[in-house]
Amino acid sequence: MSFLDLDAEQIAALVGTRHGETGVEFPEAGLQPYHDWLIRTLHRLAERSLGALRVERSDTAESAVWVAAGRASLAGEAVVVEARDLDLAAFNNSTAYVWLEAGEGSGEVEAGASEAGWPGGAHLKLAEVVLASGRVESVVDRRLETVFRG
Repeated sequence: MSFLDLDAEQIAALVGTRHGETGVEFPEAGLQPYHDWLIRTLHRLAERSLGALRVERSDTAESAVWVAAGRASLAGEAVVVEARDLDLAAFNNSTAYVWLEAGEGSGEVEAGASEAGWPGGAHLKLAEVVLASGRVESVVDRRLETVFRG
């Protein structure tokens, strides 16, 4: 996919609007403070493009993680994943391998976890989550391994 440079007329038409998909603001010339706009823009882009299907500590329980909504390809099918909490209390004082997989016969995408490693069937690796003393201690992002795996 190639990107075309915008001409002056196209740039002028964008000023004062927001991108429909990312929400990035197209500021007027001479915007001050520029730094604030730049940080807001980078944050919004990171949340939108890098945030899909990320795993982080949940606010619901110390032993839970939150899986962000996103889109992916699972077993050759495009899927939309709703945000969800996943309680990992069963994996206390261990490492939980967290993934998404197609539910058997349901057509739904289900979140799964195991301390034995990744499942053998079609799945999307999300994270390794270390739990200790009943709480999530760390989350290691494993999503890129899914993207590049053959």
